[in-house]
Amino acid sequence: HPMVKSTAIADAGLTKQTLYEVERQQFTRGTYDRAIEALDLVNGEIESLIKQVWKRN
Repeated sequence: HPMVKSTAIADAGLTKQTLYEVERQQFTRGTYDRAIEALDLVNGEIESLIKQVWKRN
């Protein structure tokens, strides 16, 4: 899954936080929800790849 470019992620980075750490109320609902959905998909894919490698060992 590709990661989207998001102002929510950029704005969270200004405070040296991840999007998971900031308050949802700091952003418009749609912007925040799209960014979280993309992060969850990308992170889920990474987690799946790690688990696949672990099963091989």
